[in-house]
Amino acid sequence: MAAERIILAATELFAGRGFAGTSMEQVAAHCGAGKDTVYRRFPSKVVLFEAVVDHAHKSAVARLDKLPAVSGDPLERLKSLLLELLYVNMEPELIALKRITFSEAVVFEKNGPIPPQPDPIMAKLIETVGEAQETGAICAGDATGIACHLIHCMVALPTTAAMMGSNEFDRRQDIEAHFHRTWHWLINGVSCNRIS
Repeated sequence: MAAERIILAATELFAGRGFAGTSMEQVAAHCGAGKDTVYRRFPSKVVLFEAVVDHAHKSAVARLDKLPAVSGDPLERLKSLLLELLYVNMEPELIALKRITFSEAVVFEKNGPIPPQPDPIMAKLIETVGEAQETGAICAGDATGIACHLIHCMVALPTTAAMMGSNEFDRRQDIEAHFHRTWHWLINGVSCNRIS
């Protein structure tokens, strides 16, 4: 039995039932494997959940790597990348996995499932910010800091709302409205008057 089949079954169960509501026996039954087979590959539920999170992260990276190249304007490339990051992060399975990660932090202790460092998704975002800075589309400054603020405003805020049970971003059009409104504020500023 391939580990990926177990991971896909576990992903579905964790996302639907939560961490506490999913047992290794249920995972085994869901993927049609024996319990011993699951335990040989994943010796505990925590190890299995960490594998599920790692698989989800790698899938997100692969999805971003497959994005069609946006030619020309580096600001448009940055906008396109951020919008795709928002779409990926707002997928219901990912929201459920993030909710589990935060709610079960005690179970995972300090070494909980987090993206590998350095995170290739953040590296791609930082690189894209840097390209926009080189052309003067974004002001000079710490590209990493700018990328962190962009990801927080554009992605983390709606993701957190969804994790907390808000239905404010359930529809794609609501996600896009948030994105375009926030992008406009970030790129154009919110002040009507110049502040010195």
